[in-house]
Amino acid sequence: MDTAKVKEYVCLERRVDALSAELKQAKHDLGELEAVVVNEMLNAGFQKVTADGRTLTLKPKVEASPVEDRWAVVEALKQAGLDQFIPQNYNDSQLRGFVKEIASGVLALAEREERVATAEEIQAAMPEPLGKALKVWLGHELSSRKA
Repeated sequence: MDTAKVKEYVCLERRVDALSAELKQAKHDLGELEAVVVNEMLNAGFQKVTADGRTLTLKPKVEASPVEDRWAVVEALKQAGLDQFIPQNYNDSQLRGFVKEIASGVLALAEREERVATAEEIQAAMPEPLGKALKVWLGHELSSRKA
C-alpha cells in the first residue's frame, strides 16, 4: 500500500477541517452583520446600496407558520376551499428513516458475515409492495477519526 497517498489524504482531510471551521465562522459573522446592515438600510430607507463593486439589495422574505398546530391549518384550508394545498403523499424523512432501519439489519448481517451488503439485499428486505415502488441506492464513503 502506498502510505504516501494515505498521508496525503490525511493532510487534505485536516486542511478541509480547518477551512470548514474558517468558513463556518465567516458564515456566522456574515449572518450577524447581515442583520445590522438590513436594519441600517431599512432605517435609512434604502432599497439598494453599492460598496466595493457589490450591490446589496433588500429582498422581501415572507413566511407563514401555524398559530396553533398543523391540523388546524389543514382544517382551515379545507374550510376555505383550498384543498389543493393539502398534499396526499408521504413524509420523505420518515420514509428514509424506515428504509435506513431495514438497511441497518441487512448491513449488520453482512458485517457479521464479513462481507459487503448490496442495495439489492436492502431492497429485497423491504415489504414487497414498497420494495417494488422504491429504488434503493447504497453508496460508500470513507470514515476517518484520530488514531
